[in-house]
Amino acid sequence: MLAVHARYRGKEARRALLVRRSAEALSTLEGVGEFQVLGVEDICAAVDSPAALCDTVMALLSDGSWAVGIGVVPGTTDEDLTRSTASGALRGGARAGTVKVASLPKGTSTLADDIAAVFALMGHVLSKRTLEGREATSLVRSGLNQNEAAEELDISKQAMSQRLQAAGWQAESAGWRLAVNLLTRAEAGRYD
Repeated sequence: MLAVHARYRGKEARRALLVRRSAEALSTLEGVGEFQVLGVEDICAAVDSPAALCDTVMALLSDGSWAVGIGVVPGTTDEDLTRSTASGALRGGARAGTVKVASLPKGTSTLADDIAAVFALMGHVLSKRTLEGREATSLVRSGLNQNEAAEELDISKQAMSQRLQAAGWQAESAGWRLAVNLLTRAEAGRYD
């Protein structure tokens, strides 16, 4: 089972409201359970699949104001255990834009480190993205092809291609696939 725990590290003065609204918005993602609000700046939810977890972490990283903990507990359906594992990943504090992974059983730190590393790379790509790049990648991620996305933004296909290139779309896509593959292995208990 998989879970995510996020801690708001931004500078918003009305952080409790922002955290609550973020929890509500993230709970609408496919495959994501209802986010629980824990205190003023923490949210946590169980997640159904590696793809849903990856989408959730990417949404948090793209904001740039969240520290993220991932809990991976193979072979269980105990949501409380998995959420507490995700929360444990953030013990000792974490900076905004970072992802830490806690997994059971012990001794699987290499795979956990690999998952955290791929999210660090994707977080870097996301942090460099312009507003135009965010618009372009959001449309393509939602299922539109480049032609449809270009039409939606009222730009040429060439301009759309340039925006996606500048936004690091290929790197994001490759990183997303790698993260999903690593999370799938971790969830299945395959640490080879």
